[in-house]
Amino acid sequence: MRNLNYLLLLTFFSASSQTLTIDEVYSLAKQNYPLIKRHDLIAKTKQYNLENASKGWLPQINIVGQATYQNEVTQLPFSLPNMAIEPLTKDQYKVFADVQQTIYDGGMISNQKKIAQINSEIEMQKTEVETHKLEERINQIFFGALQTDEQIGQNELTISDIQNALEKAENQLKNGVILRSNVDVLKAQLIQLEQKQIELQNIKKSFLEMLSVFINRNLDEQTKLQKPERILVENVNNRPELKLFDLQKQALETQKSVINSRNMPKLGAFVQGGYGKPGFNMLKNEFDMFYIGGVRLNIPVSGFYTKKNDLALIQLQQNEVGIQKENFLFNQQFQTLQSNNELEKIQQLIDKDNELIVLRESIKKASLAQLENGVITTSDYLREVNELDRARTQKILHEIQYLLTQHNLKAQLNN
Repeated sequence: MRNLNYLLLLTFFSASSQTLTIDEVYSLAKQNYPLIKRHDLIAKTKQYNLENASKGWLPQINIVGQATYQNEVTQLPFSLPNMAIEPLTKDQYKVFADVQQTIYDGGMISNQKKIAQINSEIEMQKTEVETHKLEERINQIFFGALQTDEQIGQNELTISDIQNALEKAENQLKNGVILRSNVDVLKAQLIQLEQKQIELQNIKKSFLEMLSVFINRNLDEQTKLQKPERILVENVNNRPELKLFDLQKQALETQKSVINSRNMPKLGAFVQGGYGKPGFNMLKNEFDMFYIGGVRLNIPVSGFYTKKNDLALIQLQQNEVGIQKENFLFNQQFQTLQSNNELEKIQQLIDKDNELIVLRESIKKASLAQLENGVITTSDYLREVNELDRARTQKILHEIQYLLTQHNLKAQLNN
């Protein structure tokens, strides 16, 4: 029983202190994104369209019933001796089945299947485009939480510095070296830092709650987000939009094939069989069976009236897709240039942050010794502590900004 309790406690502790990497968050967010459900719908739509297109090779069967009345019927223009031929009645009836079997369709069914395939890929790629946009949204939240977490850590260091100075100041107050107001200045600053800590923890909680919605997992304040290392972003554009443009061009090219197929000769076999009055024997005025079968060649002519313009319209649409792709690549190139310049600037700021922090730490250390010796007041010391805190905080902001810019650039290029 004791071992069981230990295991439960260990499990609880592990769950409450889970660590997430940004790649894990990407994966979970995409799995949980509602748009992913379209994949099954698109796959089923593709299956139905392909099956329907393939059924174009099956015999096409129609059953027709017809009753007519006409003002005149066929009659012999002469009479035969010793033979009476009953004229046809003006009311006529027939029921027949018409069966047609395609032998050659000019490639129409094949092109319809290609269109179904490409349209399915286009819809899948549109979903991929929308899903890819998740990464930049995740970046804002993930690195926002990371930045807040590091600010909390820096604030704790500053609180520790103030508490250390406060202990020394209270000893000096007991010895009558400083005034009560000098101690109160440190206590007031400590309260402000504690308020800041509450605000930062609440901001982190908000970021984690937003992240929880995206990945469909409960995240509490014990959740650790692993700070990623700097990455090497290759200048290779693999955005899903590029594949979407190519698929749209392929679909339009297939539409050209459909137009050509529509104007190709069609060859088919047919059979008609039924029961009616009269049958095919027009001299027999009674209900009878009849059938006919053969081969039919259909050569469309009217389609050539609009074929040239139809193909020209599709070419214009292809040109439009090409312009959209060119414009997209232009904007991507511009954004990449901006991001690289931003990274260079931030790195220069980080280098200066490091220099500044070394100087501020030295100044703060000297100020603490001066405070102990009564050379400066607590307000003077507090000013130096705040300057060090500001320098460290700036470095935190710059480092997170650098990582955020890198990962946004990675998302922009999808590599």
